[in-house]
Amino acid sequence: MNGAIVNTSLTYTFNPCTHCRSWKDICNYIYFQGDTVCFSIQCNQNIEHAVITAYFENPLTHTTYKAERIEKIKNTVYGFSLVGSLMEKIFFDTINARHLFTTMALPFSVHINIALHNKKVHYALSDTIQLQFIK
Repeated sequence: MNGAIVNTSLTYTFNPCTHCRSWKDICNYIYFQGDTVCFSIQCNQNIEHAVITAYFENPLTHTTYKAERIEKIKNTVYGFSLVGSLMEKIFFDTINARHLFTTMALPFSVHINIALHNKKVHYALSDTIQLQFIK
C-alpha cells in the first residue's frame, strides 16, 4: 500500500458558523467539516501482531482522548482524530475560557504505545494546531 499525506499543515481555516450559539455548536460544526489530525511512525520491526494504543493529549490540562483511528501495516503505525473531536474532548475548557473567534494555537501531543512479545515502547509526538476563523 502506497500513499502520501498531501497537506502536512496543522492550520485549519473555517468560515464563520452562522447558526452556532455556543462553543459546543462550533465544535460540532468543525467536526462535520471532516478535517483530521494525523500521525504516522515507522518502527524497526514488523508490528502487525502488536497491541497498539494511541491518544491525543492537551499538555496544558493533561486531558486525553483516544485516537479515533489506528492502523498498522508491517512496520508502520498510523492514525488520526477529527479536529472537531479534539476541540470538544481535550481543548473545550481552553477554548471556552478564551472566547476567541479568530485564531487559536492549541498545542497537543500524540502518545503511541506498542506492546509486542512482552516488550513495550512509547512514542510521543508534539505539535500545535492552528485554528483560524474567517471574519
